[in-house]
Amino acid sequence: MRRLQNNKYFFSVEGETEELYFKHLKKLILAEEGRIANPVFVIQKDSPAKVAKKIPMILPCTITAVFDVEDADADHRKRFENTLKEMSEAEKLGKSIKFDLGYSNIDFELWIILHKKDLFGNVGSKAQYLKNINQIFGTKFEALREYKTERNFSQILSKITLDDVKAAIERAEKITKQRMSEGNPIRTCGYEWFDKNPALSVHCVIKKILSECGV
Repeated sequence: MRRLQNNKYFFSVEGETEELYFKHLKKLILAEEGRIANPVFVIQKDSPAKVAKKIPMILPCTITAVFDVEDADADHRKRFENTLKEMSEAEKLGKSIKFDLGYSNIDFELWIILHKKDLFGNVGSKAQYLKNINQIFGTKFEALREYKTERNFSQILSKITLDDVKAAIERAEKITKQRMSEGNPIRTCGYEWFDKNPALSVHCVIKKILSECGV
């Protein structure tokens, strides 16, 4: 039996759906016999600063902050920019910690939809994602809060394969290429992001994980 190394990845996430997604991703990778490493995810539903403070000082690592822009509302934008500021300040705590931004604009549901469908058009609010979710996953959720329950979201995840994840990465890269063709990203506290949706970077860490695990 092959002895595989464990690759550890750290995440600061906003909610339960993000945590459940990464647990599902781990399950998909571990099911691949040809993998060259096992992913070990350390996922904490907490602010970037609080997650950084929990990391032992002797442990250098990169934490991916998985957060949403939500929409163009001034309060939401300020909240997102404050998160980026917090990430930047947390890197200065005297530990060997670096933050990567895994954002979704406007919401993590964009990333979920990309597993099955291209989505290049601008979305007015995150509630508009629900129609796409119901269409591509064959569900009949009446509200996002219904979709986000652990039971219902697990139903969605059961329909996502590793090939779907790879397809989502390709679709996300197309979106990024489209945004780049329109202009440069905003740079806030050293982190780059686009304020026009759709836009995202959460796929970058997932692509890295698949590559490093050899799947």
